[in-house]
Amino acid sequence: MAKSKPNPQQKADRALCPVPVSNVLQLKVYEVARAMRAAGATQQLTVGQAKTWKASPETAPEWFVALLAERTCRDAERIARAERHALEHEHRMLLLREKVERRLLAGAKHFRSDDAELVATDIAVQASKELVRNCGPVCGGPVDGLLPIEAAALRWAGVDPGDHSTWVIHRGDCEG
Repeated sequence: MAKSKPNPQQKADRALCPVPVSNVLQLKVYEVARAMRAAGATQQLTVGQAKTWKASPETAPEWFVALLAERTCRDAERIARAERHALEHEHRMLLLREKVERRLLAGAKHFRSDDAELVATDIAVQASKELVRNCGPVCGGPVDGLLPIEAAALRWAGVDPGDHSTWVIHRGDCEG
């Protein structure tokens, strides 16, 4: 695939801020060129200048410092947005887990969403691990210590704590 030729604006931007300079600054060519034009700077930037400004921002022109400040603000906003989305997702999952647990305790057989099904499966897997941990030397015997939600999740998954043949997880020393 052939590269497209730069348009006149891109050429003008690159005349002020060549791509190697942009790479050193870790800024986009058009952002640097726009800031330079706004400040009335007309001299082409060099890699040497870029390295000096990166190493010692106090030697950089005001427009460059402002550009770095803008980028820092954008980065902070992006990070905050990602953290907010992660927190919202975690909150949704907590609410979903609570709903799934209520439905499991009420004897639900099916769930409407894949996410709810996944949460129920996770609860059942954790309950299966707990079942195996508590089974003692004789697997398939009476099992004590399961929480009501664990027992409900195991029932939903078709696991009978008293019938070892229904278990999906086994200890290394059992006959399962």
